[in-house]
Amino acid sequence: MMLEGRTAMVTGIGPGMGRDISLALASEGADVILVARSDKVVPSVAEEIEAMGRKAFPVYGNIAKRDECDRIAAEALAATSTLGVDRAGLDVLVNSAFHGGDMPGVRFEDADLERWRRPVDINYFGTLQLTQSILPQLKLAAERTGDARIVMINTMSTERIQPNSGAYAASKAALKSVTKTLARELGPQGIRVNGIHPGYIWGDSVEWYFNHLATERGTTFQEVYDEVAAETCLGYLPSSEEIAGAVVFFASTKSALLGAT
Repeated sequence: MMLEGRTAMVTGIGPGMGRDISLALASEGADVILVARSDKVVPSVAEEIEAMGRKAFPVYGNIAKRDECDRIAAEALAATSTLGVDRAGLDVLVNSAFHGGDMPGVRFEDADLERWRRPVDINYFGTLQLTQSILPQLKLAAERTGDARIVMINTMSTERIQPNSGAYAASKAALKSVTKTLARELGPQGIRVNGIHPGYIWGDSVEWYFNHLATERGTTFQEVYDEVAAETCLGYLPSSEEIAGAVVFFASTKSALLGAT
């Protein structure tokens, strides 16, 4: 297994991406800290991980608040200390929590810019606050094993700019830039930092959005789906399980073989 004996934290645990990333990491041997604002989904994900023979540690908090980031880090350290003196702390941090901005999107000229602050507070500052709080544990892991990982779940919206999604794209573009900064600064300390930029990921929220667009345009759901899917090389929208596979790759030492940062 690629992640045997390692511990990962995944933020933004929900029924889609957060769950699937956590299960994928656990399937490769990792124990997982599950971070979410509520216990709506976390207990069931924890049960699935425990059924694999791995440990799951639920931790609740809001990454938009700095004091809660510090508490999340402290609880993670306490939880992992139960695994043994040489397992205290994290080896991998997957920043998956996000805010999608206004849904459906609002044009800039009509936007309440105060509402633009929420995606920035979570997608950018929240992610960085938590990363900063967790960093001492990642440094310890890097000193202990020579390797620690940070994976940022970003978006293709930073590359393919669409109207009506400025708040979300701007917050993620800022994260894209600072991810490169962190890779430069932390790489020499044995902490590899990478970002994953998926496009539309098939799931309930995307299905709802495509139905909304179909109604708005006076067309069908299938026509909207086909139009968007045609922009991809394979002509379909991937599931979150497929994105989770990329996370496992970047969380493991396998990624070093291809020169990933």
